[in-house]
Amino acid sequence: MLSGKDLGRAIEQAIDKKIAMGSAKSKAEVARHFKIKPPSIHDWINKGSISKEKLPELWNYFSDVVGSEHWGLKGYPISCDHHQITEVSDEIGSLDKLYSKASSEKQAIVDFILLEEGKEAPGWADSDARAYVDSLELKVRRWSEQSDNGKKPKKARA
Repeated sequence: MLSGKDLGRAIEQAIDKKIAMGSAKSKAEVARHFKIKPPSIHDWINKGSISKEKLPELWNYFSDVVGSEHWGLKGYPISCDHHQITEVSDEIGSLDKLYSKASSEKQAIVDFILLEEGKEAPGWADSDARAYVDSLELKVRRWSEQSDNGKKPKKARA
């Protein structure tokens, strides 16, 4: 994870890309999204100082223009409840059976998602593919956090 001035530069680049794409009109709009005042955005950029609580939202907000590598990450951190996964796999049957029945394309996707750190990604897995996986991880995290907080999980927006 980047920090200090490197993080500030990464934030500035992400904001510039978001504005260039037209998904944000200004730095003030970005500040409103994070419920902060515009001078705080300048602190983020100049000092690279941002609270750790805002990082997941930062990653998610800019996921349409940059991937996890932009922030110095191999992938986005995600909490995982093993008990919940076991329940699901018991309900739907053996994951091995499902994997073996899946098309070779779906197997390749699963292999890519479960790729061990340090292993080489397949040739088809470009930055867009990594961004899609990162975005899915963030959606799962948000859903899981809402469930853990006793809130009814919201459906993801299109």
